[in-house]
Amino acid sequence: AIGLFGIAGLAIDGSAKFSDRRHAQNAADAAALAAALGKGAGHDELTWKFKAREIAADNGYDGFISDTVNVYSCTESGSSCGAYAGSDEYVQVIITSTVDTSFSRVLGISQTQNTVQAVAHTRQGGPLFNGASIVSLNPSPNCSGGSGGGGGSVDVGGNGTIYLDKGGIFVNSSASCGYSQTSCSVTLTAVNGASITSAGSTIIDTCSSPPVPQNTTADPVVIPHEVNMPDRPSECSQTAIPPNLLGVDANGIQNWLIHPGYYTDFPQAGLVPNNKNIYLEPGVYCIDNDIHWSGSTFKSLDGASGVTLYITSGHTFNTNINSPIVLNASNSGEYAGYLIIVDGNEGSIESCTINGGSYLEMNGTIFAPYCDITINGDNSTSSEFNAQIIGWDIKLNGNSTITFTYDPSVNAELKRRIGLMK
Repeated sequence: AIGLFGIAGLAIDGSAKFSDRRHAQNAADAAALAAALGKGAGHDELTWKFKAREIAADNGYDGFISDTVNVYSCTESGSSCGAYAGSDEYVQVIITSTVDTSFSRVLGISQTQNTVQAVAHTRQGGPLFNGASIVSLNPSPNCSGGSGGGGGSVDVGGNGTIYLDKGGIFVNSSASCGYSQTSCSVTLTAVNGASITSAGSTIIDTCSSPPVPQNTTADPVVIPHEVNMPDRPSECSQTAIPPNLLGVDANGIQNWLIHPGYYTDFPQAGLVPNNKNIYLEPGVYCIDNDIHWSGSTFKSLDGASGVTLYITSGHTFNTNINSPIVLNASNSGEYAGYLIIVDGNEGSIESCTINGGSYLEMNGTIFAPYCDITINGDNSTSSEFNAQIIGWDIKLNGNSTITFTYDPSVNAELKRRIGLMK
């Protein structure tokens, strides 16, 4: 009889336990999403936690007699968020419930218990990385030169002056060399609220007068969970239509119009051998190769109408020419504000280079989170970047003068989003 009761208890009480666990998990998932939605909307902690408990109660778990409901931010003591611990952009709901048994009581088991959890991601909409002009995402630079000697997440060297207008620099590292200024032959000047912000890095700036404002208490960016890579565009599966000859200018230089779509070289090989003026039709250009622009690539490149250059994973860009380039980011659609996107992951860090000068005009966000980006100022002319530059490590060589201006009207913004992580 005891054996039969044990088998019946395993079947009936076990089914009840698994059924409750499934229901509790559904309730935790719904509650975590409700908490994330409330927090992402800017509600205070008391409000979004109350909403999570309300949703859990609506699903049968009120946190009183037979269950407990705990709601946390993943920065709080008591949370167990795993890989998401320490980030304020994640919330967790833990539900513990007890289930009364029937047949198992004969074996001395009057109750069973379930504990389930759910973690949800929440992020408010707004400028990428709080509107910093220069963003380095590497949390662990190699510090090869020691503090102030290079090898940091952001290295500043060269000669001349680097102006930070409005946006400033964000360093996602707590290493001593996270921000590394290698010499006083280059100085930083911050205007209109610009600053250097880090997730705990020691910021050494003994050259600037007055010193650039500093903040070393920013929240770190969790890699890769908080790097919101834009989706691969549909243009990557659309063959670009052939270019159109628009005419010939007074100097005998041909003017060509090229169109959005998929490219294995950009601009097309047929336009490269002889210098030409190239105009870009508005839209997204999916480039499945490296971009290497040299002095013979084109006479001029005009993307003022609004474009996004999407470079597929494993490829890079290198701009090294003395010809006029005007590139404005797309101004509508999913890729609005994105000028250049370099796909990739933290397992393969590429190298990208921008050589500035008065001939180069770039407006929009350069989103290359897994690319080491080097920006070289021209030796004799001033360089201006109305671009937000997001990379893994950033090296600034400030020969002559480089100005970085953050303009929210031309850069990408992150839409408010929530998501169930686990």
